[in-house]
Amino acid sequence: MNHKHLLAGVAATALLTAGSAFAASHSGDQLQAQAAMIDALSKKVEQLSANQGGVSNGVKGVSLKVSGQVNRAVSFVSDGNDKSAFNYVDNDHSSTRVRWDAVANVSDSTEVGTRLEMEMESNTSAGAALNGNSPGNGQPVNGAGNAVNRDSFVARHAYVYVKGNFGTLTTGQQGEATEGLLHSSFNYAGLAGINPEDTNGISNAGVNFLSFGDGGRQDALRYDTPNFGGAKASISTRDNGDVTAAIRYAGQVGGLGVLASLGYEQNPGAGNDPILAGAFGINFGPVALNGSFGEELDDDNNDRFYYALGLAHKGSYVDMGPTSLGIQYMSNNGSFDGNGNVYSVGLGLVQGVAAGAEAYAQLTFHGGNEGAVGDAIASMVGMRVKF
Repeated sequence: MNHKHLLAGVAATALLTAGSAFAASHSGDQLQAQAAMIDALSKKVEQLSANQGGVSNGVKGVSLKVSGQVNRAVSFVSDGNDKSAFNYVDNDHSSTRVRWDAVANVSDSTEVGTRLEMEMESNTSAGAALNGNSPGNGQPVNGAGNAVNRDSFVARHAYVYVKGNFGTLTTGQQGEATEGLLHSSFNYAGLAGINPEDTNGISNAGVNFLSFGDGGRQDALRYDTPNFGGAKASISTRDNGDVTAAIRYAGQVGGLGVLASLGYEQNPGAGNDPILAGAFGINFGPVALNGSFGEELDDDNNDRFYYALGLAHKGSYVDMGPTSLGIQYMSNNGSFDGNGNVYSVGLGLVQGVAAGAEAYAQLTFHGGNEGAVGDAIASMVGMRVKF
């Protein structure tokens, strides 16, 4: 039954009952009984009102929020050698997922909470193959780098945190300090794949070598400082010795909107070379300039290096919702696979169609060597619906 109708019915019943009893007699006993009845009905109205959002929790004093999204698309990839394929995919740029966020207040300035977020990528776009997609193809998701079947739920986040004036301390499976680092930009068309990570399977090999930024989440301990004039810092560590650190800024400089980030990763236990990466965005109003870079600091001076530059625009042109456009150029220095410089040029469109719903289209050209990405094309059309 509709909660609004139920609430109205309960309230109306209470008023009619009270009126009838008052008209029938002014005796003290009847008025007392009627007052008790009205009080009971009022409590029932309060309970119904508290639950009309459709989500309830099991612990009094804890705020629970359930949200998520479904993102489905049709993709096309071609390797430039007369091999091509259509795939019906889950867009790995913003995968299908569901999350539960719970928060409890310790005091006016301190809270504790948790997030449990599960992902289910049926036919992930990151595994796009010319002989048809296979779950997990090309998409390592565990510490050993082994692919698993993504048609089942996989944990993205499972952590607890304490947040206050001192900052935020988090432990559990989560994004390390550099998560989202490469997305510190006004990348309005990021949903269409116009972002620093190309994840359209075979056609993107070698453009961006970074394993962090918006990469896999890990069981880690992380600390985030409070915000100081738009700037904040983060540091995280996990049990294999991996340490990541980042600093981010969001604010106004000279009347322009500015986003910027810089991050560092070091894993001495695994003997890996450290990585330095960052991103920026400058909002000029009608258009925004975005960029990112990553460099592996190799002691043998064989540094792997990549960069990306792009333009983005967002405006209101139709009644359905905002329209976002983006173009991006990405390149690496060829040290990834020894086959020379690899580059890509991507175009993207994102159109709001309803509350929480966005449709998108993307087209990317890849080139620069004679391998799998030589003269490759990738495109994708789809829709994401949030709830």
